[in-house]
Amino acid sequence: MTQSEKRDTERWGPWAAWRAQHRAAANNSWQKLVMQPAVTGVTWLVIAISLALPSTLLLTLDNLSAVARGVDRPSQLSVLLTGDSELAVAEQLQRTLKNWSEIDDVVLLDRELALSQFLQQTDLAAVVGSLARNPLPHTLIVMPVHAASETAMTALSQRLQEQPRVDRVIVDTRWVARLETALQAGWRWVLGLGVVMLMGAVLVLGNTLRLAIEARKDEILVVHLIGGSPAFARRPFLYLGLFYGVGGGLMAALLLGVMTWWMTGPVNTLFVLYDSPQKMGVPGVLYPISLIALGGSLGLLSTWLAAGRYFRQLVSRSSP
Repeated sequence: MTQSEKRDTERWGPWAAWRAQHRAAANNSWQKLVMQPAVTGVTWLVIAISLALPSTLLLTLDNLSAVARGVDRPSQLSVLLTGDSELAVAEQLQRTLKNWSEIDDVVLLDRELALSQFLQQTDLAAVVGSLARNPLPHTLIVMPVHAASETAMTALSQRLQEQPRVDRVIVDTRWVARLETALQAGWRWVLGLGVVMLMGAVLVLGNTLRLAIEARKDEILVVHLIGGSPAFARRPFLYLGLFYGVGGGLMAALLLGVMTWWMTGPVNTLFVLYDSPQKMGVPGVLYPISLIALGGSLGLLSTWLAAGRYFRQLVSRSSP
């Protein structure tokens, strides 16, 4: 063997031949996409919506979860006295509660002062003036010791409820628990929606790729008859699914940015209502990379499922 023949053999070794086959399959698949811009665009859009909508909701929930995590206010209880309780009774109860070991401080809210503040903040002066008496009760704001647990808060609430002239005890931290529970329900709902939409994307991709395989079934049969391996026949469709998925992931990243910008205003307003200094964060580089990777994985998975099933059917039909 001459030196030139050895160089040609090394140049076209197994590794070089494998790369050449993959390059040809990728170029062929890309040309198929370019030749059908309408089908490609619609498929990319379906994948993008399936990826971008759950991602936007997850990003929003992630920002809203910081509200519950960032709440830094002491646990306290509001003790509402009966409507006929006088101020002297409220002051006496205040002094009594301050001596309890599990209570750090007690603040008295005079109902006359509370009524004046209520009238300043609302336009109901005429309605309140028509009443025979002040409808607001005297209220004691009880602040337990800082180390009070949830069990201790419940026990303290029950003990306060048993005191004379006490009409109702309100645990002011319940709204935080409600917010956390609502966020947990939101996470589950979004995750469930995301799974359903991803399954829909897989079905759409699988149907699109099945049609592409059906259009080239004669070519697949010829490859099979001349001894081509199933992997060789499947390779162009794997690249086709990969291009569909990656393109849908790129479009999903673009939609995610647009939808995040659109939702920034209402979410930031909600932060203000909860006295939180936080602002809705923009998606970092991890979100687009994850969308592209997830889209490509969906494309490969859909192709593998559709091609494997269809190839077996074609081979069985072509067998004598």
